[in-house]
Amino acid sequence: MSIIPLETELSSLYALFDINGDGAITPTEVEQVLNSMSGIIAEQEAKALRQFIDSQADVSREDFLRWASKQPGLGTHQLLRDLFQLVDTDGSGCLSHDELSLMVSLLGTAEASIDSQELLERLDRDGNGRISVDEFLTLLEDHNRLNCSLADLKRLKKSLVQISSTAGLSGVSLVEVDCDLGAGKPGAGAGIEMLKSAVKHQQDLQKMSAGLIAEIREGQTPSAHAATTGKSTTPHARHIKTIAGVMQDAANLVCSTLQQQSFPIVLAGDHSTAASTIAGIRRAHPQSRLGVIWIDAHADIHSPFTTPSGNMHGMPLAIACGHDNLSEAMNDPDPVTRQLWKDLQQLHGLESAAIDFGDLIYVGVRDTEAAEDATLARYSIPVISTEEVRGDGAINAANRCLSHLADVDLIYVTFDVDALDSTICKGTGTPVPGGLWAHEAVLLLRKLLSDPRVCCWEICEINPYLDELNTLAELSLGIFRAGLEVLEERFSSRASSHAS
Repeated sequence: MSIIPLETELSSLYALFDINGDGAITPTEVEQVLNSMSGIIAEQEAKALRQFIDSQADVSREDFLRWASKQPGLGTHQLLRDLFQLVDTDGSGCLSHDELSLMVSLLGTAEASIDSQELLERLDRDGNGRISVDEFLTLLEDHNRLNCSLADLKRLKKSLVQISSTAGLSGVSLVEVDCDLGAGKPGAGAGIEMLKSAVKHQQDLQKMSAGLIAEIREGQTPSAHAATTGKSTTPHARHIKTIAGVMQDAANLVCSTLQQQSFPIVLAGDHSTAASTIAGIRRAHPQSRLGVIWIDAHADIHSPFTTPSGNMHGMPLAIACGHDNLSEAMNDPDPVTRQLWKDLQQLHGLESAAIDFGDLIYVGVRDTEAAEDATLARYSIPVISTEEVRGDGAINAANRCLSHLADVDLIYVTFDVDALDSTICKGTGTPVPGGLWAHEAVLLLRKLLSDPRVCCWEICEINPYLDELNTLAELSLGIFRAGLEVLEERFSSRASSHAS
């Protein structure tokens, strides 16, 4: 199969838009695909397609092929030029062996079995060991054709666009959000210092941390503690006014960290402020589609209208998804709570919700209420259970997460320590039996954080005051070490490639 867009190739492109497979494409289907393929179809190409579709009732395959064959933007010549620019990560104007290897590995077809060195030699007409754009375009010639389709190349471009979303990140910053007001039991904020102290007592980890992580300077740690805050006057969203202030500062900090080309590791107290982490990512990348991997014993998708406790650490995803869940309402929040809740749902600064339900996946959730169950069922939000992690393996579970988020540009991974089984971890506000073992959590996080789209990682709900088993420091340290090792590999290899 050649990569020239003959009728069979344009048919595969048509199939992308015919979502329901009924043999006709509609404006609604086109919009759904164009939105999910942001950055893949050129703006001019998308505009022309919209105009064509809007001028028809339903567009058949034959009508589409006639139109598409006359559109230069759908041809492979420009597509190959776009691919060249994306693969040329160092902007040198030529492709190195490493850059060509990346392209071959991402292609994911029979061509991926070709040795990248062999391909380089085939294209390298002047013998200088690098591929110019003109040499790259010889892939259009008969003797250099790749065994892939136009759709394969479109998917390759999408993968490269996703990778480029985080390509500018050059280091790691530690972002601390010291707030325990969202939890039912105080003390989660103390987990931040406990973890940092434990790192300092591990010589190799301290060395790795010092060489990789830039700590945010003192005075920039959003904080609020139950011990110094008065009684809440908003029972359906306890301490929402104070927490909203912390979230505003935290969102600003995450946003500025990303804008400074640094990867934020967020050490948080309770899980309520995860909503501000998501908001900060969206502020820094307003045009990017964000996926969320939520590793937790709880779904955390209550609202003030449905919460049985009023604790805001059970609400961050309802904030991020713009979800009130009024159909399951059991509370009538006061006007102050309603306004502050609405403000928090707009914390990311965009009219639409910060994330879509379809771009969320859970791991380890096993303790939910009826209102949350209704939301998960209504929006078909997947949950990978502890049993599935154990039966299929943590690596396969991670791959399922990444596969579910195949179309997003960026990924945020958050880990609540209550995802761990309560027999090994008591040092958290809401321990639940039936959770992950430590080695499963480590394997899961290693695989997830190695994905180049992951732009932020958060650890939360570490409460040393509740650590009856005295295992919390060791467990959290092991998880932190695993994540740090992956990030060190990601960013040290990137630095090496730039240096070369």
